[in-house]
Amino acid sequence: MYNKKQVFEQYLAGKCTPEQAAWLVDTFSDEDFRAELEQYVDEVFEAESRQEDHIEELAILSKEQSPVIETMIFGEESPSRVRPLVPYLRWIAVAAAVIIGFVGYQRSQDTVTPSEITSSDVIAKETGNVAATDGVTLTLPNGDIVELSDDKETRYASTEKQDGDSFFELKKLDEAKEPMIQQINVPAGKTGSLLLTDGTKVWLNASSKLTYDVNFIGGVRKVELEGEAYFEVAKNKEKPFLVFSNDQKIRVLGTHFNVKAYGDNRTTTTLMEGSVEVATNSQAYTLKPGQSSVVTWGGADMKVGPAQMDKVNAWRNREFAFFDASLDQIGNELSRWYGVEVQVVTRGKGYGFTGVISRNRSLEDVLEVLNRTGQIRYHIVPVGVTERRVVLMV
Repeated sequence: MYNKKQVFEQYLAGKCTPEQAAWLVDTFSDEDFRAELEQYVDEVFEAESRQEDHIEELAILSKEQSPVIETMIFGEESPSRVRPLVPYLRWIAVAAAVIIGFVGYQRSQDTVTPSEITSSDVIAKETGNVAATDGVTLTLPNGDIVELSDDKETRYASTEKQDGDSFFELKKLDEAKEPMIQQINVPAGKTGSLLLTDGTKVWLNASSKLTYDVNFIGGVRKVELEGEAYFEVAKNKEKPFLVFSNDQKIRVLGTHFNVKAYGDNRTTTTLMEGSVEVATNSQAYTLKPGQSSVVTWGGADMKVGPAQMDKVNAWRNREFAFFDASLDQIGNELSRWYGVEVQVVTRGKGYGFTGVISRNRSLEDVLEVLNRTGQIRYHIVPVGVTERRVVLMV
């Protein structure tokens, strides 16, 4: 049996084990446990308030959020006895924080399909690098990993500067007679620019991967994308360029376009110039410049409409550009760039945020910008010694 107060203190300090967190969540339904800790909770909040910590904001729950948390703690029936409003909201707020933390742990252990993810689930997990490096890496066909840097040339890539941009110029493997599959990995907080062996330029956003045959052997030039990339495809009528991502395929001859395919239930393709055909297993559409297509998970639906060009190009200018963005969408962007776990507490569509914020700002600065709208609140929860988790709510 755990010491209740001690486990609760460990949670607030970010030192609670997964087993202790699970036990803590289970114990919330016990009336004696709640009575025992209510006084301690008030003391914690009053101390945090004097220090002007943002944890107080967890107590400011909307009329929609309170019943959700009550149901998670007490079940379908809420407590019948009357409680003073402020202490009760404080208690609900702390319970929400513990439940959020435990749900985050559970999600990291279980395999969750996209259809199972809801707005109150963990929307993004911390992105791990494929190698012990914070930079862009190249994975070779034999599994070896090579770090790419502007001041370091290897037998697989060198640095090429064009029009003010610095590219990693990939090199053909002349001795290869069969496809040689390589993968470029860009970690959170970074972007990478590539010059493929056919002359195609590719800009990769944070937390993205591009897989390709370095020699493009065969009748087509095929690449696979996980994440987001902007392509300027070198023209070759005899050898079409194909981009596979999630449940869609893009076929081009030579054009400029952006693909966002992080796997969060949709893939968005935006055409800047030229012509591309976006196809799923059941339908196909040829985009015109200035149009975007959105393909839902599984390729069951495709919608085409005018593109928000400034928003599409923003990441290449090191900016976050939001247009009527949901809290889930904002959380996803922050997670990919800053490499932190982000969790959302909301119901329904919630608040739509519109604005542009520089990605050169720190995570705390960006959160403060969002907070100053008066609609978005946040809390940073310590996880262990060096890690942290961000909770967003409206």
